[in-house]
Amino acid sequence: MRTRVPADSLLGRAILSTRFQPGAVVGLGLTAGLLVPVAVLAGGPIILVALPLIGVTAFTDAAYALLASRSTSLSRRVLVFEPLAGRFCEAAWLLALWLLGAPGWIVVVTGALCWTYVQTRARARQVGLRDLGMTTLGERSVRTGTVALGFGAAGVVAVAGGPEYATWISGAVTIASTAWLLMAALGLLQLVIVVSAALRNE
Repeated sequence: MRTRVPADSLLGRAILSTRFQPGAVVGLGLTAGLLVPVAVLAGGPIILVALPLIGVTAFTDAAYALLASRSTSLSRRVLVFEPLAGRFCEAAWLLALWLLGAPGWIVVVTGALCWTYVQTRARARQVGLRDLGMTTLGERSVRTGTVALGFGAAGVVAVAGGPEYATWISGAVTIASTAWLLMAALGLLQLVIVVSAALRNE
């Protein structure tokens, strides 16, 4: 579930006035997401560049939801590649966490849980459960906030410097990736319970 910018809000009116195409918004968000590992590889204070890049992706998520809801000619290509772009962004974030020192198994399991969550929600919608009536801990907005906190902490440590900064950065991203893993697992459990209950009532 994505957070959609209200069409009657100042930001919503600004987005609609730009006449951005949904496909262009998806491309911008994907580009920003893929640049996160590049910023991380640069190291040092440049790690903090990951924060505005994640912010751009979060903004394009919300903008896409608004534009798609108002579009009368949304192409099938955009509908197919938009979720794929989201997964590529998250894969890039996880890669960046691993590059900073997060354990590989946590990164892999977290990615698998997120993929399973998205697939489960998508399949539920295909069978008619379009409004599940809840926001879980596995939502895209929760994932985005968690990873942003992790990169923010790592960036602050990198700016502060010190002989042990590499170890501190590794610890910060390990905590962030572990939190992401736990919330992804709990979110998937919540989703499965809700979907199972909805299907049982048919």
